[in-house]
Amino acid sequence: MQIANFFWLLAVLAGPTHAWGPHSHEVVAEIAARHLDPEVRKEVEQLLGDRADLAMREASTWADRVRNQARYRDTVPLHYVNFPRGTCNYVVRTSCRDGRCIVDELGRQVRRMADHRLTDGERAEAMAFVIHYVGDIHQPLHAGWSDDRGGNDFQVRVGRKGMNLHSLWDDFLARQAKLRVREHADKLLATPILEGRLQWTRNRPVVWALESCHIVNSQIYPDSGQIGDDYLQRMLPIAEERIELAGRRLAVLMNTVLTEARTQ
Repeated sequence: MQIANFFWLLAVLAGPTHAWGPHSHEVVAEIAARHLDPEVRKEVEQLLGDRADLAMREASTWADRVRNQARYRDTVPLHYVNFPRGTCNYVVRTSCRDGRCIVDELGRQVRRMADHRLTDGERAEAMAFVIHYVGDIHQPLHAGWSDDRGGNDFQVRVGRKGMNLHSLWDDFLARQAKLRVREHADKLLATPILEGRLQWTRNRPVVWALESCHIVNSQIYPDSGQIGDDYLQRMLPIAEERIELAGRRLAVLMNTVLTEARTQ
């Protein structure tokens, strides 16, 4: 069975999503796929069983689609890291107790993805987690405040539509661009990002989480629960920058880690 079909079958019984929504995750994956080195692209296609862009887009939402299945239920707290309100101090023993947060788990799945002692299926599963978690850690409210569960308990309304702030940032905001996935990737890639912001090192997950946390502390929370066009217009560029950064950084991560693994 191809790995892509394996992911599809596992998704059949999946529950609702609670992270960057499908559109945002797929844009991250689309951007990353366009920046893969040729040999890395071949390896991705071998493991995931389809053309890199299509396979990575499918894999990008898999971790959310299966999180309520018994086999993956313990992954639920691994999609985020919480901080005390108003602070962005990452302390392992309190911020990521027993390694049960996205910062530690992303690093673990990166190592599994590169481990050629594992089966192709195990490495493909790890790759799907990596694709998803890199997207999640750039969604600012996945590094938000613990007392309102990353904005899940902060209720807002956009027109007549009610939701929580976390859901607004997951996908509603990005969809305000009114673009398809490939078109949205084209738009974002028209704005260059400094190469110095794209490196991969083992401490990058902490850096990315702190970036998200600082955005939460400085500007995400509206003055009231009624969201107007002015808020959406101000926040959309911030969300789009995080999506583009996630995609470009994911490509650098995969190029670096998978290339090093082949030469060891």
